[in-house]
Amino acid sequence: MHLFRRGNLKAVIFINGAAFLSTLSLSEICERIPAIVWTTDEAGSTIYGNSRFRAYFGLEGQGTDGLNALHPDDAITLPVKIRNARREGLDLIADVRLRRMSGEYCWFALSSSPWGDGAAIEYCWVAVKRNKRADANFVQRVADSWQASHLIHRETEILEMVARGTATAEVFDKVCRLVEELIDDCFCCILELSLDRRHFRFGAAPRLPGGFKDAFDRSEVAAGLGPCGLAATSRRPVEVLDSASDALAGTAEGRLMLLNGFNVCQANPILSPYGNTAGVFTIYRQRHAAFSLFEQQVVDRAINIISISIDRTRHEEALVRRETQVRRSQAQLVAAQRISSTGSFTFDIRNNEYMCSEELYRIFDIDPSLEPDIYDLRKRVYRDDLEKFDAEFQRALSGQSIDVTFRIMTSHASLKFLRGLAQVSYHVGDNPVLVGTVQDITDFKNAQEALQRGEEALIRAREDLAYVSRVMTISALTASIAHEVSQPLAGILTNANACLRLLALSPPNIEAVSETARRTIRDTLRATEVIKRLRGMFARQPSTMEHTDLNELAREVIVLCARDLHQKSISVIAHLETKPLQVMGDRVQLQQVILNMLLNARDAMGDIEIRPRSLTVSTHLDTEDSAVLSITDVGIGFPLEDADRMFEAFFTTKQDGMGIGLAISRSIIENHGGIMWAEPNDGPGATVSFSIPLRRSSQ
Repeated sequence: MHLFRRGNLKAVIFINGAAFLSTLSLSEICERIPAIVWTTDEAGSTIYGNSRFRAYFGLEGQGTDGLNALHPDDAITLPVKIRNARREGLDLIADVRLRRMSGEYCWFALSSSPWGDGAAIEYCWVAVKRNKRADANFVQRVADSWQASHLIHRETEILEMVARGTATAEVFDKVCRLVEELIDDCFCCILELSLDRRHFRFGAAPRLPGGFKDAFDRSEVAAGLGPCGLAATSRRPVEVLDSASDALAGTAEGRLMLLNGFNVCQANPILSPYGNTAGVFTIYRQRHAAFSLFEQQVVDRAINIISISIDRTRHEEALVRRETQVRRSQAQLVAAQRISSTGSFTFDIRNNEYMCSEELYRIFDIDPSLEPDIYDLRKRVYRDDLEKFDAEFQRALSGQSIDVTFRIMTSHASLKFLRGLAQVSYHVGDNPVLVGTVQDITDFKNAQEALQRGEEALIRAREDLAYVSRVMTISALTASIAHEVSQPLAGILTNANACLRLLALSPPNIEAVSETARRTIRDTLRATEVIKRLRGMFARQPSTMEHTDLNELAREVIVLCARDLHQKSISVIAHLETKPLQVMGDRVQLQQVILNMLLNARDAMGDIEIRPRSLTVSTHLDTEDSAVLSITDVGIGFPLEDADRMFEAFFTTKQDGMGIGLAISRSIIENHGGIMWAEPNDGPGATVSFSIPLRRSSQ
């Protein structure tokens, strides 16, 4: 409300901008206003004062300046406000303290506006008494309301930053600055824990010296166990009221507080949704002061924001790690499929949906951009394999596991060998899905065929070498063979002559002729058997596995070599198992091995003159499943370290040896499922042995 004097009788009253012409005089209006009212000239001298003016300032106040009763503090600030208001042409509004005549100061809401419409400017002053305590509470409520509104506004801004994925350091900095803005004597620090919760990672501390960052960043959580470390490990708030205490002075954090004048700190753990410590929010202060309810709310809300930010960051980091792992796994899968020439596919049987890897398209020589289906792949199958491919595919669709090898014809008219494996899985969604792989085994097939050809060539070469070795071995027994054949031939000749003489008698001696004829038949069969054995050993015939007695083989070889050994003054001792040792093997090849062992023993004793020359042929059961044949000589022997080298190709201890006999012999024994070895005797000479499986009773 403003008053405006019009002449000396009436006044115009302005209320909320509307003008009202009063029927009361100015003095009557001023008396009825519940406030102290006075007027002054431009110099500040009082012209008029109502009864409340006179009662507050005293009767002598009439004609004096009411502003002389200002509180000394207000007397300094009010003139400045008056000058500013008058310069801007505005009304003055201010809270001031005025001294009553008793000397007591009271608060008033003071307003001033220009007065009158004449050339001389006057001012009307209105002072309304106020309850300062109630006003203070009101002001505090207004201030609290502003702070709460400001807190919510800034908190919303920070949460929006978190939602946008703003860097954690920037979010932490905003949180620290907000808390420091709303709480006096407050220096904030945010530390984040590593994923293993063993080290700190510095987050933010905008007002703290750089030494705090250097001390905390990448430091061990348990090192020194200052307030931050203790809060992190205990998961409870830690408050320090005296940084000079003995318990804290020995820690790096305590020394930093003392160095920078901080006497108080409060370390609050930041807990993850799983209850683990994710970080620490610490407030350092120079003096201890309990937090107000609002300040504690600020701290709690800051801790909540920090927890949300850390949790989101860690989820984003975990998501990035998973995406990286997925991309790496996909790249590794593609590389592995390319290296192994293996493609994969899935076929949703119910929805008729296909998904194939790039390698599968490459194997089938099909452009993936054409979006081919299983029937496009089928068109590549070689015509001779189509029936098998279709049958196996239908088996797979019926739920059976398949493993099929087939061929395809590429666009370049080249033939590929493929191996497909597939089975139905019910673990991909709710529909049965055919999951499978296709591997290009063309190189493997080619290598397998080449290996087979090589093995066949090796077998032929081995047979040729064995034949040569056999011929060479038997050729060394020429004298024995000639003697073995000449004996029955001489008997046949003698018997034939005897028959002629007996038939020439008169009368002929038929009984004697018959006996002589029988001896002739016997010698003929004997010569035939010798020749048959020699032909068998010389013949180039495939290996024939048959049941044979190892003792019988040994006896036949001994007979074949008997004359040659006798000429070398070598006696033969046979210690053969009393019962037959039935083995499954090639008779000729086993005889070749025994013959080679006998001749090696003969040659080893060729230069021995100081002791009798003898060799022992023995057989025995090694176990229930194998039989052993050994030949022991008393020759020159060999060093123990040469025991394995004896069977290497072209290794020989003879001056004129080729070194292939024992190598071929070991190969023959191993092909029979046995083993062959040599060892020096405790005395002179050496022993060469082999072991082969016995014929099973069910065979």
